[in-house]
Amino acid sequence: MAIQFLDTRISIHSDNFGGAEPLSDLPLLIGDIGLQVGAAIPANTSSVRVALTGTAAIDFVTVVEPPAEPTVVSLTVERGGDGSAGTGVTILNQQFEISALGPLFPISVTAADFPPAADVLAGEIRYTLFIATDGFIDLVLSGPAVFNGTAAAGTT
Repeated sequence: MAIQFLDTRISIHSDNFGGAEPLSDLPLLIGDIGLQVGAAIPANTSSVRVALTGTAAIDFVTVVEPPAEPTVVSLTVERGGDGSAGTGVTILNQQFEISALGPLFPISVTAADFPPAADVLAGEIRYTLFIATDGFIDLVLSGPAVFNGTAAAGTT
């Protein structure tokens, strides 16, 4: 079956630098998209694939004395769920170690998903991106923070 483009969506939590949303061990929703997949022709229902990318820029809150161990920042992508972390199926959980003395730069994840046919038949699949930290170093979401997704179906 020929390749069939289904949908593409973007979610922009922040599109510039200068934000100061505190990060903690409570996951913060920074991306939320609903990909329309109901247009998949019946022969393509089991061959839907989704490409997802997300980026978040973080910054330090003033570090007086650096802790002995680095902080771990986690970006998690989920399928389904209600917008609260842990209510969907985890597609990707990527962890990044951040040292108080190291430079900061935007962190990015790329994920792929082959959703089950039952999710495809529902017509829309919700994907979410969360960010959290273990809290050893105080960090803020400084922006930008974006999440993108594209759905296609078919083989070749």
